[in-house]
Amino acid sequence: MENLLLNRDSYNKIVAQWIKIRNNSVLNKPILDFLEKLKPNGNILDIGCGTGFPIAKHFSDQHHSVIGIDISEKMIEAAKSESIKNAAFFLSDFIDFKTKEKFNGIIAWDSLFHFPKERQKEIYPKIYDLLLSGGYFLFTHGKQEDEHTDKMYDEPFYYSCLSRNDVLDLMKNLGFELIYEIENFVEENTERDWVVLVRKK
Repeated sequence: MENLLLNRDSYNKIVAQWIKIRNNSVLNKPILDFLEKLKPNGNILDIGCGTGFPIAKHFSDQHHSVIGIDISEKMIEAAKSESIKNAAFFLSDFIDFKTKEKFNGIIAWDSLFHFPKERQKEIYPKIYDLLLSGGYFLFTHGKQEDEHTDKMYDEPFYYSCLSRNDVLDLMKNLGFELIYEIENFVEENTERDWVVLVRKK
């Protein structure tokens, strides 16, 4: 809980800088590829949606419905203020998030690494349960088991992750099909340690 509150407070503090950067950023190719695989007029869960830009906004523009969740009150306020059509934004940690809805796609772009280390294994069964059969899950992740605190926009943030092999084993055991994985992903001025797309069989 302490680390969750740290991240919430830090994101609340940097919302102005976040809006300035994200409202003018482009979508990475894996996000566009993910969207192409979904059926028309699908529904998507965006974990760690931030202000809704540019990801939820683009999904909405492509006629998908979006539910976005985030732990930062200021980020959710900003997302709601944009009046993005076909989108609803909720203040919630993913572990505590409850819905009867099932999704065609779930995305966690730069958000899973904020989960507490001791709760990382809870993520994947819940994702599996929330997906419809044939649904896709796209996420970014670290490659090596880790837990640390670092700074972004001069504010402290908590990060953690399981190892790549542990995550792959968890997903295989649940019944996910690995569509692709990209290590050391680089595109324009952005980079990610590991990008993964899986499909619920």
